[in-house]
Amino acid sequence: MFDIVRALLRDPLLHFFVAGAGLFLLFSFVSGPDMTGDEQIVVSSGQIEHMVSIFEKTRQRSPSEDELQGLIDNFILEEVLYREATAIGLDKDDTIIRRRLKQKMEFLVDDFSAAEPSDDELQHFLDANPERFRVDARISFEHIYFADSPPNAVAGTLKELQSGAATEANLGDPSGLLPQRFENESESAISGQFGARFKNEIFALETERWTGPVESPFGLHLIRISHLSEGHVPPLADIRKELRRDWLANRSDAAQTAFFDQLRARYVITVEKPANASR
Repeated sequence: MFDIVRALLRDPLLHFFVAGAGLFLLFSFVSGPDMTGDEQIVVSSGQIEHMVSIFEKTRQRSPSEDELQGLIDNFILEEVLYREATAIGLDKDDTIIRRRLKQKMEFLVDDFSAAEPSDDELQHFLDANPERFRVDARISFEHIYFADSPPNAVAGTLKELQSGAATEANLGDPSGLLPQRFENESESAISGQFGARFKNEIFALETERWTGPVESPFGLHLIRISHLSEGHVPPLADIRKELRRDWLANRSDAAQTAFFDQLRARYVITVEKPANASR
């Protein structure tokens, strides 16, 4: 029984439901039709402390009495102008205000859904998204490539290299379009330069011997790999900071989607087709 309760308390959907309920109660409280006191302006001690804090961070000193009174007077003027502007509808149909309010709503949902993940939650997130955190395999190799040589000639060169009858000097394409050696290159870097097919083939080759040929957009390549490290997903301890950042972003997105879907359900939404829209 306790295990079931514990599992329910850890369920993200329950968290989203609680956050959504809290937000609805908040909106009902601050926007109810019986709200009074719009004619009264109270400058609280907390607001004054906030003004002083910003002043001190900006000026690197405390405000004088006159400066503090100026901060308070400016706050009162801002509040008066804000109330008068909204009273005559200056906030209506203003794109900038709409976007700012939308942003503040998103921040509010983020605050309600914020929580520190446990190690179990981070590990579950890592297990569910391994490719997101995978470290590329890396390779060091030298190669000889042939832009125009027929396959049988390339195969003959490979046999000579494997037997030691020939060395890589003066073999292959002399144009110098590509470096002869690549050091500690990632899968993505090799794929970007030679293509995914080439990358897949060379990462499957034997090491410490000449092999091939492998085809790329440049031609045929004979390859000798000197080092190859496998791709892997790091343990939680090695990527905790990155995991936490992505987990929080993922949770925030899920919370916003769930909550905004609840909000949309309160409205009857009609999308009218423009008169000049194509049929």
